[in-house]
Amino acid sequence: MTRIFQFTGIRGRLFLAFGSVAAMTAVATVIAWISFGGVGDSLKRIVTDNIPTVVLAASLAEQSGIITATAPALAAAESEADRARAWTILSQNLKSMDSMLSDVDAVVLSDEAKTLIRTIIDELQANLRALDTNVRKRFWFQDRNAELVDRLRWAHANFLDEVEPMIEDARFRIELAVDSAETSDGERAFDSNLPVETRRQAALLRLNAAGNLSVGLIARAASLPDLSALNDTSLFLSEVQDRASSDMNQLKSLPEALSLSQSFQDILAFAAGQNNLFELRRDELTTLAEGQKLVSTNRQLVNQLQNFISERVEAGKITSIEAARQSDTSIENGKLLLLAVAGISLIVAVLVVWLYVGRNLVRRITSLDEAMRQIAEGKLDTHIATQGRDEISEMAVALQTFRDTLAETQAELIQAGKLAALGQLAAGVAHELNQPLAAIRSYAHNTNRLIEQNEMDQARATLNRISGLVERMGGTVNHLRNLARRSSNTLETVDLGKTCDEALQLLEGRIRDAGIAVVSNLNHEIWKVRADAIRLEQVIINLVGNAIDAMIGTTDPRLVISAEESDSKISLIIQDSGTGIANDDLGHIFDPFFTTKSPGDGVGLGLAISFNIVKDFGGSMRASSEPNGLTTFRVTLNKAEQYDG
Repeated sequence: MTRIFQFTGIRGRLFLAFGSVAAMTAVATVIAWISFGGVGDSLKRIVTDNIPTVVLAASLAEQSGIITATAPALAAAESEADRARAWTILSQNLKSMDSMLSDVDAVVLSDEAKTLIRTIIDELQANLRALDTNVRKRFWFQDRNAELVDRLRWAHANFLDEVEPMIEDARFRIELAVDSAETSDGERAFDSNLPVETRRQAALLRLNAAGNLSVGLIARAASLPDLSALNDTSLFLSEVQDRASSDMNQLKSLPEALSLSQSFQDILAFAAGQNNLFELRRDELTTLAEGQKLVSTNRQLVNQLQNFISERVEAGKITSIEAARQSDTSIENGKLLLLAVAGISLIVAVLVVWLYVGRNLVRRITSLDEAMRQIAEGKLDTHIATQGRDEISEMAVALQTFRDTLAETQAELIQAGKLAALGQLAAGVAHELNQPLAAIRSYAHNTNRLIEQNEMDQARATLNRISGLVERMGGTVNHLRNLARRSSNTLETVDLGKTCDEALQLLEGRIRDAGIAVVSNLNHEIWKVRADAIRLEQVIINLVGNAIDAMIGTTDPRLVISAEESDSKISLIIQDSGTGIANDDLGHIFDPFFTTKSPGDGVGLGLAISFNIVKDFGGSMRASSEPNGLTTFRVTLNKAEQYDG
């Protein structure tokens, strides 16, 4: 048996070991199939019978709730638009309920129950139609009331046109009678017309007040809230009418009395006959009471429907509980059988797992996995155990070969990246050093001449200029040396504006030779980020260098460097007006060895290295390109202030 295991390897051993477990699993499956058959039947009964019933009940309850809420809105509608809107909602709900009943299966709802629900819905529909008619009738009463009240105002105006001139005439006649009673010696004589005219004026004034009061009472009747107030107002109007008749009798000798009486009767006509505002208001109040009764009846019908729905839901609940109880019984029986089979399977599995998989395979695979993780983290000196003569040992040997090859390849790539970056910077730095060197040669020659001419002050000034140029060259060389120095990989507070300026200083020669206009708003001591200065400058040099390459040969090349602040982040934005990046390439520009440059101009590692550097800072980098060639790289970093202090 041992020879067979050694010959077949892991595949054969595991097949034989787990074959027995699979056989036990097949037995457990058969038992589960039988045990859970009853559960399936119970669930099917719940799904096919009870759930559709509950869904139907919920839908009907929802529709009836809408009717309950909308019917009062219909009854209280203030305009035809409100009435039409409410009636549309009610009609749609009634149609929806009727459609649900037509589509429901006999299994879900019996014919008897369906007939009962349809009867309630028909009664609801008749009730709502009556309520709609009641609202239309109420609108007619309101319009009629408004019309009669308007006509009452015109009758009131006519009455005033009659009575007010008569009051003025009576006052004039009284003044005339008083004047005619005076004698030459200043004494007064009695005029028999004076008492008559005085009584007529008083009657006219009372009649004027009675007309105004009658108009107010009749107009008030159009808006009284109940029949009791309406009857009281009608009685009061009768008393006013009786007093006005007595006053009218005192005026019948006047020629204007007939037209005045007619205008007063025109006002009183709105309290009797076809234009009786009191009767119109009584009918309107009756209509309002009928509407409230219809709303109450509607509520009762909806409650009846909801009670029936509740009964159906309760019946479905009882059926579901019974089905659940049967399911529990089937599950318990199945558990016992499965527990026995599982116990046997577990014993077999434990023996296999403990004796072979756990003590041999898992331990070796875990060791191999740990080695892979360490290699992935860059630890290329990780020890790899290669003992054994099976597939795992072959994987270990392959991983060992991969580790050695990866170490060599990584060293070569790092060296190539450094040489490429230094090569690009060397040309610019050499160009920057050539100009000071030429100036130093010229100043040295001049200094020699000045010394020969014994002009020591001018020679000293020239030497100071040479010293300044040397310091400038030393700063450039020191900056380049610092950039080439190995980073400490520790994060600190970095001045983003200063770092950008230092990177641009190294690339100043390339920028000037390409004729690129640089726009930057990054002032020192303003934008502080959490990063490593050397590695951040490496990222900026790479991005700006790529931008310079993209703008070579273009018209009006322009490089814009800016920063944006949001919450706890600061974004460095580098835009160039170069040839742009194709949409198909945008998704790959941060992949290692991907490049759009010509062979020999780049190895495709610059952006990949920069991306990972920014990621190490806890930031992010993304790129975008527009059709006009404007390319934007956005480097988002953490603010330093949230870590300081």
